[in-house]
Amino acid sequence: MNIGIIEPYSSGFLEVMPEGEGSDYWQIAAVHINGEAFCPTPRLYHSQKVALAKAAKIYDWITDHESEISGGTCYYSGLKLTLWYQPKVF
Repeated sequence: MNIGIIEPYSSGFLEVMPEGEGSDYWQIAAVHINGEAFCPTPRLYHSQKVALAKAAKIYDWITDHESEISGGTCYYSGLKLTLWYQPKVF
């Protein structure tokens, strides 16, 4: 069973999960801010710690560039990845 990790960060949380059963590689499932989820381009990281550190960078970038994000997708050139935006569900 693949168990992901949800870790509080700032006023949201970071969600990472292992690549597969028994894998040492992790991926970022989503970065959650104010009830909204941002899902990055799938990419594998060498450890849970590295995946969480990258997710934190994504979180910080999103909070610094909120005005540039308007539905759909956005591109974070610093990490060369696309973020898919999932609006709040009411």
